[in-house]
Amino acid sequence: MMESKNFLLPGAYLGMLGGGQLGGFFSEAAVRMGYKVVVWDPNENAPAKKFAEKSQSTDFLDFESANFFLNDVDAVSLEWENVPSELVQFLEDKTIVRPSSKSLSLAQNRITEKTYLSKNSFPLTDFCPIYSFDDFEKVKFDMPWIVKTATLGYDGHGQWSINQVDDLHAIEGDGPWVVESKVEYLCEISVIVACDGSGKTMSFPVIENTHSENILRMSIYPARISHKTQINAKNIAEKVVSSLGDAGVFCVEMFMVDEDTVLVNEIAPRPHNSGHLTIDAFSISQYEMQVRVLCGLPLSQPLPLGPAVMLNVLGFEMENLLKSDLMDEILDKTNCKLYMYGKDQIKHRRKLGHIVFTGTELCDLITQANFVHEKIKV
Repeated sequence: MMESKNFLLPGAYLGMLGGGQLGGFFSEAAVRMGYKVVVWDPNENAPAKKFAEKSQSTDFLDFESANFFLNDVDAVSLEWENVPSELVQFLEDKTIVRPSSKSLSLAQNRITEKTYLSKNSFPLTDFCPIYSFDDFEKVKFDMPWIVKTATLGYDGHGQWSINQVDDLHAIEGDGPWVVESKVEYLCEISVIVACDGSGKTMSFPVIENTHSENILRMSIYPARISHKTQINAKNIAEKVVSSLGDAGVFCVEMFMVDEDTVLVNEIAPRPHNSGHLTIDAFSISQYEMQVRVLCGLPLSQPLPLGPAVMLNVLGFEMENLLKSDLMDEILDKTNCKLYMYGKDQIKHRRKLGHIVFTGTELCDLITQANFVHEKIKV
């Protein structure tokens, strides 16, 4: 094992559970810093594998493969909260895993997550656990509601907007679900927080997010909210992550209801889509921070380099973006950087790439992002 007394040295092998774009950006950062990466993802063509020294494509619940994986790695992190917690528990008994199954298990079940937040007095919207369809009658707060599947939901999958009783018929599956009171909010925000596991946290400034069909569409830094609200949101996010007592990079997603009220929505035990822009907007990205946490290296405060706006490229928008005339126009008229994930299939609403716009005037960057969105949208 390539390690010093306190941290893993460059040359060590870092395992990544999940081979999507988040795992790819982690792998890029790790390779740049001199580490080698081993990616485990059941998809043979997972994007992160092109950066990997080694990879495997077996099912995550193949524990014989887990032993092979352990032989190849010095420490392990993850890019997706739907990695089986049983696998993480198995691995963490034998090697360094950051974050651990404790945080992963919490984030995998919305009922458990919201109950934890409520018991620890973090601000959040009213919610009610639902274990069978008859339980919807027991909800004590008024509609409108958001109903979410308790497990395996992501990017708007497993979510339903309920404005009247008849809307309940649209809900799929057998539960459990969680019902949330729909709140009127001014904007959605997120804070990326790194924690070394010994109580030290380091967070990025607040990022403002816009969504379409429950999928992140655009992220904006700096967030267009008051300094007071930004400080409040950062404090809440850091307290949430500190309370977990776990090492890793986390994202705390929140709603800003008004200048004095910020509500916690979800915790992601990994880097986040909204943090893609940290690659271009800060001295250290969320992915380098993930490498540092995993290897036991010191955390340092990310220094802003300038405003940035990130636009997701979803599904068949990629086909429009790749038309030569449009690509030429976009590159000519905007200050953009393209990030193409290289996924093997185009699917409706699937995240296939993103574009980051950088410059000096935030309003101009938002205009550029909206211009490109209008050009590529389906």
